[in-house]
Amino acid sequence: RGQVYPEGNKSNNNQFFAEADGTIKAIDGLKVTIQKKDGTTLEQTVLLGADLVVTVGEEVRKDEPITTNPNVGGFGQAEKEVILQDMNRVYAFCALSFSIFLSQLSFVLKKKQFEKVQLAEGF
Repeated sequence: RGQVYPEGNKSNNNQFFAEADGTIKAIDGLKVTIQKKDGTTLEQTVLLGADLVVTVGEEVRKDEPITTNPNVGGFGQAEKEVILQDMNRVYAFCALSFSIFLSQLSFVLKKKQFEKVQLAEGF
């Protein structure tokens, strides 16, 4: 579900990952500064709306998430039970499903029969 713009940059509907191994040295608004093992620093920009899950001084590895995943959770995504309200509805659904199955089967068999007749007549 994450989106990418035609230029290749991510939208704020993506989870952002660390671009290198190192330590988080600074978080300035939407910019996260990672100090690599060799002492160089890398400034990574996350987009507005992303919730950072890292703090200053925390060790991160390359491709480790530094923001939450915006595509998880939200309204109505809790696990719920299926409650059958009336057994007559279940019986009616089973009867409907079975009748649809039989009608589809009869259509297929009729088509096969029609094809055999066409072959026998030489069409």
